[in-house]
Amino acid sequence: MTDVAKLAGVSHQTVSRVLNDHPNVREQTRMRVHAAIAELGYRPNRAARVLVTGTSHVIGVVSRSSTLYGPAATLTALAEAALRHGFTVN
Repeated sequence: MTDVAKLAGVSHQTVSRVLNDHPNVREQTRMRVHAAIAELGYRPNRAARVLVTGTSHVIGVVSRSSTLYGPAATLTALAEAALRHGFTVN
């Protein structure tokens, strides 16, 4: 984020606001930040996000290995629903 901020000429807090779609960012600034993100190929660091927010958005599932349709279908549905809401299932 520091490199993105430097290239866009803004603070790292502004980059954070853009990434989190905060409404109080001017459109011109938002465009500069997005251009810097694209130029640098920036991708958010999940580990850093977990440290800052204290949440991982990972759902752990423990189950027995089963080839039966019911349990397999349930796990598939759980994983798909979790993904739609920004979670992953491990």
